[in-house]
Amino acid sequence: MTYSLSRKFLAATSALLLLSMSAVPASAGDSTDAVSPLNAANGLSEAAKQYLLHYPSRSGVDGKTAREDTAAVFIPFGATPEGGWPVVVWAHGTVGVANHCAPSLNPRSDRDKQYLNTWLSLGYAVVAPDYAGLGSAGLHHYLNARGEAWSVLDGVRAALKQFPFKNELILVGQSQGAHAAFASAGYQPEYAPELNVRATVLTGTPYFEKGTTAADVLPPAGGKAPTGGDPKIPYIFYIYLSAADSNPQLNPADYFQDNALPLLKEASNLCITPLNDEVMKAGLNAANSLKPGIDSLLNASVGSMLYPTLKIDHPVFIGIGGADINVPTAMQKRFADAVKSAGTRAEVHIYEGLDHSGTVNPSLRDSVPFLIKTLNDKR
Repeated sequence: MTYSLSRKFLAATSALLLLSMSAVPASAGDSTDAVSPLNAANGLSEAAKQYLLHYPSRSGVDGKTAREDTAAVFIPFGATPEGGWPVVVWAHGTVGVANHCAPSLNPRSDRDKQYLNTWLSLGYAVVAPDYAGLGSAGLHHYLNARGEAWSVLDGVRAALKQFPFKNELILVGQSQGAHAAFASAGYQPEYAPELNVRATVLTGTPYFEKGTTAADVLPPAGGKAPTGGDPKIPYIFYIYLSAADSNPQLNPADYFQDNALPLLKEASNLCITPLNDEVMKAGLNAANSLKPGIDSLLNASVGSMLYPTLKIDHPVFIGIGGADINVPTAMQKRFADAVKSAGTRAEVHIYEGLDHSGTVNPSLRDSVPFLIKTLNDKR
């Protein structure tokens, strides 16, 4: 579905363009051993130059292991502004847990192309980390808050050293990426205090609390249990695979019914789109796929999914799809309420009738003016 841009939005984007001083970018920094051209098929039309960046990081899963992660870097058209390009740090949504599912190794969806091209056209460079285990060694630990955050923050550090970028950062994320972006905002003051994060922009944000159950993650849509496939089942598969990577003693038959086990095995290699297609084709849902033991798995896993804090020192934009079934609207509203109650300056918008994916680009009509106001308030 396409949406025409309102005059208000166009005026706002023009103002943000002036603030960003969008104006062919300088080459990457002197140390280029970690930088290579990004495959053009995986690029963005509004990027003058685009790169694949390999950078050193530390595993947020175990808190100690040195590793190398990857990110795509996109630089706008025009002359580099004085002081460098401001940066949108793009935290992507669910793609899978296998190495080859990394966004930098694949063409981006039309939705994400439109969204990221908008930020580029507004004079922002885009740094898009893949997360640990995507495009890099090991299994990606899905929704591990510290694992996501450390990989994202180390990617930004590396990009600031390699490219003509300004240390003026906007954390932006959708779905799992909203989880990663908000976790990054929470970990940044301690893990990467030198980074200057001005705002965080979220859509489709998952929210886990101690005691989160399968019913919270898989509530019946419209109050009715699904009789066909449920698009949230792949998320449960990925959560289990992440837990099993840390604890190989886990027995999948304790958590999943027999008809779900073949696809669970395939989920370690299938990226989200083909996995979701197979889940829908097989008609897998909570009733015919999960066992009661799944709640014990979630209870054991939720600690790694919790945000380090709900109190963020900079303004946060929260966009919620009123018809979202992938990350239930009720879960997102609880998140927004908790963030505001914690004292974070949060601007919340609910997009009635829009689903998980459909909220992303229409939210720009509100997130861009939000960002203009945020930047002006601190100038």
